[in-house]
Amino acid sequence: MWKAALQLLVVLFLRNRMHKVTSGFGEQLSDVKEHVAIMAESRASIFKENFHRDIQRMANSLLGYLFMLLAASCSALIGLMWLFAAAWNSPHRDLILGTTMTLPLLLGVGVFVYIRRSWKKEPLFNDSINQIEADWHAFRNGLDGTADTSDEANQ
Repeated sequence: MWKAALQLLVVLFLRNRMHKVTSGFGEQLSDVKEHVAIMAESRASIFKENFHRDIQRMANSLLGYLFMLLAASCSALIGLMWLFAAAWNSPHRDLILGTTMTLPLLLGVGVFVYIRRSWKKEPLFNDSINQIEADWHAFRNGLDGTADTSDEANQ
C-alpha cells in the first residue's frame, strides 16, 4: 500500500512539474509567435515601400526611354526636313539644322546615361533582396550576439 501511495505521489509530483514546464514553454512559444508576427509585419511594410519605390523607378525609366525615342524621332524628322530643304539656298541652313538635329539626340543620350547609371547603382528590388538575405542569415546562423539575452531583459 505504501508503495502504491508513493507511486501516486511521484506521478502527481511529475505531472505538476511537467505542467509547469509545458506552461512556461507555451508562454515562451506564444512570445516567439508574437515576435515573429511583428517581424513579419515590419518586413511586409518594408517590402511594400521598396516595391512601390522600385515600381516608381521603372515608370520613370520607361518615361525616360520614351523621351529618348521621341528625341530620336524628332532628329530623324528634322533630318528628313533638312534633305527636303537642301533645294533652298540659305547660307546658315547647315548650322541651324545641324544644331536642331543634334540637340535632341544629345538630350536623349544624356537621359540614357542617367537612367543607366541609376540602374547600375541600385539594381531592381535591391533593398528587399538585402533584407531577405539578412533575415535568412539571422535565422540560419542565429543572432550576432548584440541582443541582451539575460533573464532580467527577457522578463
